[in-house]
Amino acid sequence: MREKKPIIGTIVGVFDGALDGVQAQLIRRTRLGYTVKLLESKDAFRKGDTIYLSVAEFRIHKEEMK
Repeated sequence: MREKKPIIGTIVGVFDGALDGVQAQLIRRTRLGYTVKLLESKDAFRKGDTIYLSVAEFRIHKEEMK
């Protein structure tokens, strides 16, 4: 069985820009958006934190779509 490659993206326009540019890993897709895990720390947010985002707030990297 082949293991799935993790899907990585960038957070944009959330929490008044507090997480802009932070890399995150997609955990699950929901009807309302995405659940992601932070891959780096920034301000009060720590690596490994789980964040719920809308589709507009999380940009999946193109190379991850292949």
